[in-house]
Formats: sequence, C-alpha cells, structure tokens
Amino acid sequence: MARQLAAQAGELDRAGKEDSALILLRHGTTELLNPLETALVMVELREQERDHLADDLIHVYGRDQDDRDVMAVALELHKEGAVHDAGAILRAALK
Repeated sequence: MARQLAAQAGELDRAGKEDSALILLRHGTTELLNPLETALVMVELREQERDHLADDLIHVYGRDQDDRDVMAVALELHKEGAVHDAGAILRAALK
C-alpha cells in the first residue's frame, strides 16, 4: 500500500497537481498507514526523485502527528538509511 500511495502521488505531481499529491499523501499517511508504512512512503518518494513531496510530507507529518508516531517513523527512516530524513522529521515535530 505504501508503494501504491507513493506512485499515485508521483503521478499527480507529474501531472502538475502537487497540491493534490500532498493532500493524498497527508490523508494516506495519517489515516490509512501505520508509521512503518509511512516511512516507506517517504523512502519511495526519494527513490522516485520526488524530493519536494518527501520534504513536504516530512514537515507536515512531523508537525501534525503525535510524538509516538513521529518517533516510530524516524526510527524506521534511520533503519532504512535515511538518516537525514529521520532528523528532519524530528526537527519538524519540535516546531
């Protein structure tokens, strides 16, 4: 499901609908996916070279989700080798 969500967001972004892509990502990661799957969406967006979507999702998720979920996502990102993103989501949670 994480890969499918990232692919759908990538398609919207390619079609010039970045706002719709971010809305889809925000809804999907907060209401449909668990923190592990959310981290995988972020990794997948990086692999698709949709860095702006990954950055926006990291900021929004870190800002809006509870600390436990943010910590779980950060841990998974770290495990996946996305150390910079793990730090970024933690910093977003502090703002």
